[in-house]
Amino acid sequence: MSNVSTIAVLFSSVGSGMGDVGKFIIAQAISNPAVRLRPLALSVPKTEGSDATITVDVKDQAGIDKVAAGIAAFPNMPRLDITSPGAQAAIEQHIDGCDAVVACLGSRQPSKKTRWLGLGSQKVIAAMQTKGVRRLVNLSSMGIGDDFQPPNGWKTFWWWFLRLVIPGALKDLNAMEKNVMGSNLDYLQVRAMGLTPECPPCGKTDVLEKAGDGKLAMASSKEDVAAFMLQEAMSPTRHQVAVTVGSFEQEKK
Repeated sequence: MSNVSTIAVLFSSVGSGMGDVGKFIIAQAISNPAVRLRPLALSVPKTEGSDATITVDVKDQAGIDKVAAGIAAFPNMPRLDITSPGAQAAIEQHIDGCDAVVACLGSRQPSKKTRWLGLGSQKVIAAMQTKGVRRLVNLSSMGIGDDFQPPNGWKTFWWWFLRLVIPGALKDLNAMEKNVMGSNLDYLQVRAMGLTPECPPCGKTDVLEKAGDGKLAMASSKEDVAAFMLQEAMSPTRHQVAVTVGSFEQEKK
């Protein structure tokens, strides 16, 4: 990559904790001289509503202000209905010439009527393959695949919650991961712990890459996960693997 990386950030723009991570990536990248940013807001307007106004769901006012500034820096940010027939072609045009793509798609929220992680990842991957963009940093969830988190009450709760309360989200997350890992891209699958509005940033991200690496706390900061993903898009250190990210439990205050 050159000294300045051109990075496309594709994010769910309506009612999504995962999409909020993408919004923080935009907020962080606008002040980074080493990044040339191409954000693209994705949604399903028919069931999710309008994304004319893009906001972030966090309790920290500083975080709200950062995202507002990031979104304001792109007054003509393109919006795309991911279910539209021309969505893949639009993504191809948007990412053409990029060094990397960061994808924060869909949502784990129980209230979501439309699940599009599988569909969205399929279109993003196909677009990247068509345009020869190799690096994909993709947001996923703990509880999918082997997340290396040791057995505990929260992990057991989340395992059952995925299967009994939001089986549609589980199916969608599995489809997305299958698409990503089955591609020939230089991917990094980032499985985040709970992306809660209440969890404040701590300025770093702890990473589980194998069993025995440690125990992460239940909640993770959207802002911290964003910083980790942006760094891996700019300067890749992990290739064709999945990691789980958050904060080590003993370090939580």
